[in-house]
Amino acid sequence: MGSIYVITGGTDGIGGALARAYLKRGHEVVVIGRDQAKAPEGAHFVRADLSLVGETRAAIAELRSRYPKIDALVLCARHLQSERRVTAEGFEHNFALYYLSRFLLSYELADLLHAADDPVILNVAGPGPNPERVRWDDLGLESGYDGIAAMFQGGLLNDLLGEGFALNRPSEKIRYVLVNPGTVNTSFSGSYDEGVARQIEAIRASATPVDVAIQPLMALLDAPPASPLSVFIQGTPHTPAPDPGAARRLDTLTRKLLGMPVLRGVSAMNLRELLDSPVFGVIGTVQPGGEPHQSVVWVKRDGDDVLFMIAEGSRKERNLRRDPRINVLVTPADAPHTYASIQGTATMSREGTHALREELTMKYIGTSYAEHIRRTPEADHSHATVTTVRVTPERITGRL
Repeated sequence: MGSIYVITGGTDGIGGALARAYLKRGHEVVVIGRDQAKAPEGAHFVRADLSLVGETRAAIAELRSRYPKIDALVLCARHLQSERRVTAEGFEHNFALYYLSRFLLSYELADLLHAADDPVILNVAGPGPNPERVRWDDLGLESGYDGIAAMFQGGLLNDLLGEGFALNRPSEKIRYVLVNPGTVNTSFSGSYDEGVARQIEAIRASATPVDVAIQPLMALLDAPPASPLSVFIQGTPHTPAPDPGAARRLDTLTRKLLGMPVLRGVSAMNLRELLDSPVFGVIGTVQPGGEPHQSVVWVKRDGDDVLFMIAEGSRKERNLRRDPRINVLVTPADAPHTYASIQGTATMSREGTHALREELTMKYIGTSYAEHIRRTPEADHSHATVTTVRVTPERITGRL
């Protein structure tokens, strides 16, 4: 299989030029955008409005269903708004498109990138002339909105996204590259007032042609830098002052906004692989008096959630009915010094429990449940009423 390039903003400007260049080389190119008619001829098209979290996640799901790997993820989509606009999901449009979509795509496609030989994420943002501080109390810029200022803050958020990605290391293979290509003569996608329009026309007079501007970007995609994170401004390496505290703060805030678990010291990809293996989970619940109660269970992963079964009326079940807080601890048998502690909230349902029992028995024993209890009669709990527990992670810590 040849190289697969996934490009957001690939219907126009820098993204479109990169898509055409790699199609000409014979590579497989996937463009994510809103208008298929604007996609370069020969590119695969995934329709999505990336200012909407739901559509971004749907695009990710489509990519995951189509491709076993991604060699390069190129993030170009952005759209200048002179007037503040809020999406149907309640996020400021620039914040959602320019930052949240890039966060989701970077992390949720990490395992497909990891499957490639030399994977890279190229985030075409704005390292350089960005504000020094994030407006932590107003990420959506409700107060004193200005379209240009919103773009600059988006550039800073993407700087911190890159730094956070390098700190979290969802994959040791992926290189994250932040690029400011300088002023490029594109269509300057946006909805802007006359004043901004005049500024843009003046900028175009001295802007770099797109076909010239993409050459250093292609060099980075063809031979990604060795460092987990690198920064380039107009083709020149740049070393910004690191701010891990701000990167982790933004990572935590973003995950809470998106309903994603906060990860500290744990690779999401490594955790998924561990949960997909026949690893035993130690679950901790809270007794009526506040004491901890622990037990060992078989577990299954469903997305980021963890599933297991319990008997109704058991101590675990009674504890969770009263207090749904739960912790699931998993550690690989071949590396007992590593672990992941999954803190979250439990919900219970009888729906699908018998199918889950069959899946878990096959995963851990290698036979059907009926064959298992035939061989091991003492394991027969078919007389008990069982329920499925779904743990939705909120925070995951450890060393994995």
